Amino acid sequence: MIKNKVSILVVDDELDICEMVAETLKDEGYKTLVATNYDMAVDIIKNENINLLITDIWMNNDTNAGLELLTFSQNLNPLVPVIMMSGHGNIETAMKAAKNGAFDFIEKPFKAERLILLIEKALEDRKLKLKVLDFESKENERMTLIGKSSIFKNIKQNLNKIASTNSRVLITGPSGSGKELIARWIHKKSNRASFPFIIASCATLSPERVEQVLFGWNEANNGVSNNLSNVGLFEQANNGTLFFDEICDLPLQTQGKLVQAIQDQSFYKIGSNKKINVDVRIISASNNNLIEFIEKDKLREDLFYRLSVAPIEVPPLNKRDEDISDLIIHFLNLLAKDFGNNMLQLSSETLVILKNYDWPGNVRQLKNILEWLNIMYGKRKDFTITPAHLPPEILGHNKKDENNDISNQLTLSLKEARKIFEKNYLKEQLKRFKGSIAKTSTFIGMDRSALHRKLKELNININNFE
Repeated sequence: MIKNKVSILVVDDELDICEMVAETLKDEGYKTLVATNYDMAVDIIKNENINLLITDIWMNNDTNAGLELLTFSQNLNPLVPVIMMSGHGNIETAMKAAKNGAFDFIEKPFKAERLILLIEKALEDRKLKLKVLDFESKENERMTLIGKSSIFKNIKQNLNKIASTNSRVLITGPSGSGKELIARWIHKKSNRASFPFIIASCATLSPERVEQVLFGWNEANNGVSNNLSNVGLFEQANNGTLFFDEICDLPLQTQGKLVQAIQDQSFYKIGSNKKINVDVRIISASNNNLIEFIEKDKLREDLFYRLSVAPIEVPPLNKRDEDISDLIIHFLNLLAKDFGNNMLQLSSETLVILKNYDWPGNVRQLKNILEWLNIMYGKRKDFTITPAHLPPEILGHNKKDENNDISNQLTLSLKEARKIFEKNYLKEQLKRFKGSIAKTSTFIGMDRSALHRKLKELNININNFE
């Protein structure tokens, strides 16, 4: 913390006390402001960017002036810690100040060391609160559901209805489509948001220990009657949400116990006959065809129906390509902040390529590609990503081959389609005439200087065709 950047307001109706405290704080390196009454203090709080407030409680024969100033300050900016001081202190006054949001209370006369220690603690508390707010802001930004396509709008409408309930949710969709993000979003928007969101990664749980991980277990402590308790995921998620990722990977035997635990909201730890009661919301996800898994006896039918009270189907990215532009902007913004990079720009041709890629890895793959581009080019200022900068997996695997270029272009704007056509057309003519501008311009009926301008505009290098 840079002390000379910290501004502290000292308020007391006795000017000599204000000046004494202010001088002490200046000696410590802090910037200080002083006020001798409520109105003066309010004016400073409104117009100056103060980081901490120290105020007397009883000022100008008003026993509540300091408490009123505390309330005003907290209403205006609750991140400014307030230390109350008084020569008429009592337990009741201190409790009232704390209830109204004061960080601490110090009784006059006080030692300078005691005040300085309180200030340091208050500023550290403020710093932690700012970090938490910053973290929550970033988390909220990351958990935004991006998409304006009709199919995704419909999903968001359903999620808004589901989130506030305690209904069990079953999310299906291909790998990388955002199932965990949706589960977290539901939890965040529910009345369980202040309680844990616990993930059970079913694919990574070993069959031998899966029930211990889910329900916990007891171990005798060298023959002593008191048992050492190991808390399972169900108990960790109490009052919150337990998310089963890839539910079909659970062993059938465990699925049976899960049915009972979900229905009764209770279970027994392994090796114990003591029932544990919990209040847990269950959200599950799978990238499999669950009906087929039921038919193949890989998923219990009774478990399926208990989990799928509110089913949500997430489409693959290539079924919601209207959302790709918004997703790209969202991820580029997040990645620039994460890496401390400049915001990358994409050329219109690059955007067309990304929109027409098949995205077998869905949203996760898109994010990974943009992260790679940030690593490679993010430190450059005002940098625009052209098709040449894209990784080979994108350029080599467009979802529609050259024979389908016309049908591809029918989904684009006239301007985008014309640009692609012109570029491909001119490349083919330059190949035919081995890079000869004279022959190409004569054949296509365009003036040489106009052709040069067009090639530059389309970023076509004539040297590649000689």
